[in-house]
Amino acid sequence: MIVKCIDNNLCSTLTLGKEYLVIEEAPEYFVIIDDKSEETTCRKSRFKVIEDGELTKKTKATITELTHQLNNDFIDIKQFNIRKNSKGEIKEISIKFKYE
Repeated sequence: MIVKCIDNNLCSTLTLGKEYLVIEEAPEYFVIIDDKSEETTCRKSRFKVIEDGELTKKTKATITELTHQLNNDFIDIKQFNIRKNSKGEIKEISIKFKYE
């Protein structure tokens, strides 16, 4: 997971606005690699999540499955819809698979 520092008050090893790699996560804190390349335990409230590793894994799995479907003429897809916002940006993709 990658987080961005939004509060470095009383913490000289963090830089405001800098992104850090999370090594471990607990309910109240992150263990990160700080500016001195050391493991530091910090409150979660000091950071904003930039990239969530679990979301990344799920996204990669979805892309892999969709690539497989594309390469095989959508053999398992029954229907799909793309919903866009008023700016024309994709907001949601809904895919229904065939179940046999």
